[in-house]
Amino acid sequence: MAKFDVSKAAILDESGRFEWNNPAQIVAACEIAPGSRVAEIGCGTGWFTFELERAARPRGMVYALDTQSAMLQILETKRQNYERVLTLPCGENEFELDDSEVDVVFHANVLHECSAAKAHLREAFRVLKNGGRLVVVEWRPEADENLPGPAQGSRLAPETVENWMREAGFIVRETREVGPFHYGVFAVKTER
Repeated sequence: MAKFDVSKAAILDESGRFEWNNPAQIVAACEIAPGSRVAEIGCGTGWFTFELERAARPRGMVYALDTQSAMLQILETKRQNYERVLTLPCGENEFELDDSEVDVVFHANVLHECSAAKAHLREAFRVLKNGGRLVVVEWRPEADENLPGPAQGSRLAPETVENWMREAGFIVRETREVGPFHYGVFAVKTER
């Protein structure tokens, strides 16, 4: 699968995006507890990062991971007032985190880009604490091609994401709309 083109990174921060991909609303729907340690996989330029950090305050931490170093560099220039954000490079299926290190893995608009989505989700399972939550936000497959988002052929059906999450060991708790063009799948890690 193709990764987002870094040369187009500026469109990730366009203000018009707030109308259809509001980070405050989406992060609020995730119900992140204060003090949580959150891994944001595929953080890009930080569209969700700072809302995640606000949700995790006062003692929480956000590990912002991305496979593209240019995205992390853009995020670094924006994080000056956010002490509880740590940017980390990662491989698609190798996150620079210890086993059972985080309470939440937040994953928005990324899974459809993964070439080995099942391995990717197993890695999310590895870094989550027992009882930790995985949140996957993806593009609704029925959305019109003329609207924001990837090509129709790249979008994932919610049922596909749910099945992959179960295969990785998660218990899927809920799938629901999180904005006009997205759905969220909410799952929990339990010991195998």
